[in-house]
Amino acid sequence: MAQLSPEALEARRKHERDYKRKWRQKPENKQKEKEYRQKYWERKAKEVMQ
Repeated sequence: MAQLSPEALEARRKHERDYKRKWRQKPENKQKEKEYRQKYWERKAKEVMQ
């Protein structure tokens, strides 16, 4: 991957942040994120217990 300028990196981060914020505002996506987090932490807990 080509090296991006600091301005381009910042623009990319801002775009991703805005996109994620808008995505999370939809009720169905809030539920998806909640389910994902729950599964993630359950999986992590199983890894620790082994």
